[in-house]
Amino acid sequence: MRQALTWIALGSIVPMLQSTLVRFLPAPFCPDLSLLLAVAIGLCGRSVAGGLIFSAFLGCVADLLSGSLLGQHVLLRVLAFAAARSASVRVNLVGTGSRALFVAVLTLLDGLAMGGLTAFFSPGARFVWIGFRTLVLMAGINALAALPTVRLVSWLLGRLRDEDGGRRLVRIEPRGWAA
Repeated sequence: MRQALTWIALGSIVPMLQSTLVRFLPAPFCPDLSLLLAVAIGLCGRSVAGGLIFSAFLGCVADLLSGSLLGQHVLLRVLAFAAARSASVRVNLVGTGSRALFVAVLTLLDGLAMGGLTAFFSPGARFVWIGFRTLVLMAGINALAALPTVRLVSWLLGRLRDEDGGRRLVRIEPRGWAA
């Protein structure tokens, strides 16, 4: 129960933090925290079903706060989780360079998919190209922010898995029989 409430709170706070950061930083310099969190859960999490639900929740909150097409962020966050989960099984993503490269490529694909989905589902809309430089800058910022995000999520998952809240269990051993 504690674990579920923690993830619900984190999934609600992260998109709000994202929208606050956009007010103070130019858009290309602001990391996409919901994407990073979905990738971190895909890399560190144990439960596939829990990760899918959490990624969908992240996308839903991002859809509600951003005003984009309803379901657009849900689809992209679930796909980001699935890509991270699949890649972590097949490719060694333990090193910082490989994680950063993976997140950078995923950010580029996410930006292209966002523009493509908007153009496909909006009547009369064209594909919105935000610019190659901007997209590469966003990918670099996300790659740099991915490393502390994955460490934070890994630490948080470790704390939430511990049933006893960090306390050591008392080991009870039977006494030796005196002969």
